[in-house]
Parts: sequence; C-alpha cells; structure tokens
Amino acid sequence: MTDEERVAIVARSSSFGMPPSTFMREAALNLGEKPVKIADESTLRQMLTEMKRQGNNLNQAQRAINKYGVDGQTAHRLSEALNLIARTTSQLSDLLSKTKEQP
Repeated sequence: MTDEERVAIVARSSSFGMPPSTFMREAALNLGEKPVKIADESTLRQMLTEMKRQGNNLNQAQRAINKYGVDGQTAHRLSEALNLIARTTSQLSDLLSKTKEQP
C-alpha cells in the first residue's frame, strides 16, 4: 500500500468513526455498500428510553387534545410527531437486536 492510499483509507475510515482495519473488513464484506457502524448497546438503550419518554409525552398531549379539542393543523402535526417517534423507536429496537447478533 502506498502512503497516499494509507492516508486515504485512514481519512475515509475516520469519517465513518471506525478504525482502518474495521473499515477495510466492512468494505470487503459489503462491496459497493457504505460501511455501517452500529452503536454500542448501552447507547442504543439510552436512546430508546428517551424516545419512549418523548412518545409518552406526545401521547399525553394527544389525549388532552382529544378531550379538549384543538385546531386540525396542530392535531395533524402532533399525529405526525407520534408516528415519527414510533418509527424511530422501532428502528432503535432493530439496531439493539443487531448488536446482540454481532460477535
């Protein structure tokens, strides 16, 4: 490997937040795909807990709106926020399951 190639590999691996050896392994195994680094389990669990808290807050707001009323635009935005949190929570759960599959 030339010095220029090494510099390029180190720079590219750093942009993904992984060591060059991991980057090269991921690149070789996933040729043509962007290397993906999955966060450690504790970080994902913290994120999932926070998402669930935020979802609970939004759900309570939605209940208050259903009981006391609100304009349609606000209700629509709140529903979109609830859906986003639900999707994000699901994605975090999927990532957590993948951390357990890793060696």
